[in-house]
Amino acid sequence: MRLGGGPGARKIFSGTTSGIGPLVRPYGRERFLFTFVKVPPPMYQPRFMIAPAGLASALAAASLLAMPPAHAQVASPAPGAAAPVLRLSIAAQPLGQALNELARQARLELIVAPGLVTGKMAPAVSGALSVQDALHRLLAGSGLAAQVEGANVFIRRAAEPQAGGATLPPVTVTAPPLQEQARGPVQGYVAQRSATASKTDSAILDTPLSVHVVGREQIESQGAQRIQQALRYTPGVSSDIRGDISRFDQLAFRGTGAVATDTFQYLDGLRLPRGVSYLIPQIDPYNLERVEVLKGPASVLYGQAPLGGIVSLVGKRPVQERLREVTISVGSHQRVQAGFDAGGALNADGTLSYRLTALARKADTPVQLTQEERVSIAPAITWSPDADTALTVLAYYQHDPTGSYYGVLPSSGTILPNPYGPISRDFFDGSPDFNAFNRTQASLGYELRHRLAGVWTLHQNMRYWHMDLDQSQVGTSTLLPDSRTLARYALWSRERLNAVNLDTRIQGEATAGALTHQLVFGLDLQRDHWTQTQGFGAAPALDLLAPDYGQAITRPGATTSPDRVQKLAGLYVQDQIKAGAWNWILGLRADHADIRIDNALSGRDTRQSFTKYTGRLGAIRKFDNGIAPYASYATSFDPTVTLNPYGDPFAPTTGRQYEFGLKYQPPGTTQLYTLAAFDLTQKNVLTRDPNATLPNAMVQTGEVNSRGLEFEARLSPARGFNLIGGLSVLDPKVTKSNGADLNKRPVSVARATASVWADYRLRGGPLAGLTLGGGVRHVGTAYADPANTQRIPAYTVADAMLRYELGQLEPALSGATLALNVSNLFDKTYFTCNAPNFCNYGQGRTLLATLNVKW
Repeated sequence: MRLGGGPGARKIFSGTTSGIGPLVRPYGRERFLFTFVKVPPPMYQPRFMIAPAGLASALAAASLLAMPPAHAQVASPAPGAAAPVLRLSIAAQPLGQALNELARQARLELIVAPGLVTGKMAPAVSGALSVQDALHRLLAGSGLAAQVEGANVFIRRAAEPQAGGATLPPVTVTAPPLQEQARGPVQGYVAQRSATASKTDSAILDTPLSVHVVGREQIESQGAQRIQQALRYTPGVSSDIRGDISRFDQLAFRGTGAVATDTFQYLDGLRLPRGVSYLIPQIDPYNLERVEVLKGPASVLYGQAPLGGIVSLVGKRPVQERLREVTISVGSHQRVQAGFDAGGALNADGTLSYRLTALARKADTPVQLTQEERVSIAPAITWSPDADTALTVLAYYQHDPTGSYYGVLPSSGTILPNPYGPISRDFFDGSPDFNAFNRTQASLGYELRHRLAGVWTLHQNMRYWHMDLDQSQVGTSTLLPDSRTLARYALWSRERLNAVNLDTRIQGEATAGALTHQLVFGLDLQRDHWTQTQGFGAAPALDLLAPDYGQAITRPGATTSPDRVQKLAGLYVQDQIKAGAWNWILGLRADHADIRIDNALSGRDTRQSFTKYTGRLGAIRKFDNGIAPYASYATSFDPTVTLNPYGDPFAPTTGRQYEFGLKYQPPGTTQLYTLAAFDLTQKNVLTRDPNATLPNAMVQTGEVNSRGLEFEARLSPARGFNLIGGLSVLDPKVTKSNGADLNKRPVSVARATASVWADYRLRGGPLAGLTLGGGVRHVGTAYADPANTQRIPAYTVADAMLRYELGQLEPALSGATLALNVSNLFDKTYFTCNAPNFCNYGQGRTLLATLNVKW
């Protein structure tokens, strides 16, 4: 036995053990059957941690060893006596930490072996409860039993009934479902918790902000191969704005944002850095547990971030339970890929656990003479020496030797008529001998959680990120007046990026009267170093009707060589306040940035230093009928990577948003309905300089306003039936500009989008184990040019899915599934455009067959 559980604790007792208690098999809201037996007095073998017990409690533990186990998971009070009721407030957290918190609030001594609680999580428990009821809720589904003896609480492993024991009458208990964790798997399609909006494990229904979560199950069911495909059914997110291009994930939120330059992706709570040109990171969905979207400004917690929203990626984490998965897929365009996912405990006491995820892929693309390849591996290991400390080391490596098609097509022949007819979907505007793409990205970092004295916990995330890129490309500049000849350019670029991000925060709870405060104090440090050498020049023209791909391409000489270093330090504070049915969130942040750009070729050096303040305020009120109206206000900033031709750096764009909404979760269900109305304004937008003395000179006097309404429904109306639907109506407008876009809709932004997806698993009959699914996505009209004269037609496409559990045919195949996903089922032709003569075909009909085996 150890006192206090610390490294220097003295071992004063050891022996043998055999614990008897309930056998718990949790499943949703099913009822649990506990069967208990009388056995001879058990002996105990494992070492015990006592926190905060002293020597007296150790002796009490020794006396308990001769006592038979209780006839319930938690001992009952003496006959005829009522269990004392306490006012408790325990947040969802690791089980050991939650038990310690209960002991603190109830003034009890806790005796538990560290290995029993390592890796286990406990749900939130609050309200007027007895100690027995609180323990029952905390331990539900953990496989552990508790016994209260005076002022001591003993935790032991529940065991199977042993032979020879006398069986007591069964006791039936109703227990709550397993508690979802913000960075863990989503149970079904409806997430209940998220950490993206607050950096704390918070209920979505308690958060007065727009948060959308796409979990692993939905990603697999819809066959998403890219982040933008995983978000196709998320309202307010423009996910198909660059056609059937797989090299980057380019998105826009709520009608704002520059799709080519915004930094909008965050991985495990830290920003994914990017270069200024083509060095853009991309994470494969196979490596992720969740893809989350936070709508509106996120700068108060993350620093530089676009006004419309961010995408937060949550990677797969080490697990205690043994996990093995192999997946093999084949599909359209000679697509072949294989994945492997494994995890589990590395030692007997569970203090070490791991996760290893790997993927390999190779495919052609819908465009002739182009391919894509990828190899990635993501190892992770967690060390949890006790309930107060956990350290997870995360690594990631990805190599993309080829990057698919990345060209563009002119407006004439796509969204506009061409006298020679439409351009073929598989038309290639580049050069097979010149075009190349080779990207490598790698990272190493850690996540540390350590409970400090009292109610405070230290969280620290660190990641070193490295990327390099070598690419060359011949592409379209414009269509000449003969309507058949493409003017083209030749470009090559070598880029490298090294970045470090360190986010340190202290989190704790405080109570003041009827108010409960969950406080976060954080310091966010970022440093990016990006270098590039680029050459740009003219390339031979290409005939649309008779393309000659054998033309020699002259490699241009180097035309620019920027060296950019950005340092950012952000200090932030957040308070989540709870009082009865009310929840508030308040946040403030101060960022200081230093940006240095040196260009060896041009001889131009620029320096920029600025301080920005951002904030957020929101409130939500939950009613007993499940309705929760909310309101919020937030501001943002995002440094621009563009240089003025005059040599001066541009200031960061800034923004503000008002949002009013309604969340609804019918009591006793996991259904979630959200409705949001917003008004956001982005300032310091680049616009043409009316007094320009240099070509392409810009000034920051532009402004964009976007108002809109968004609705999302996520529910499981019946067991095995999932349904999600979304609707977005936007009214974006350029409110200040020196160009033709004044009072016009921003390029490529559709006014209305809508989607619905459903899947259902058959449970009986000859088709038992078959899941059928399908969805419809609609995107309204948009414009390809600032003056809104080139109209991008609206389109509606359908998707479909079939999945069959092979274990229904042969029990030996249990855990194996065979799935078929079809995107754009009816092969609808549609287009996306980001500028005049900058258009692409949308994804045509694409099939993907996947064999997945888990054991």
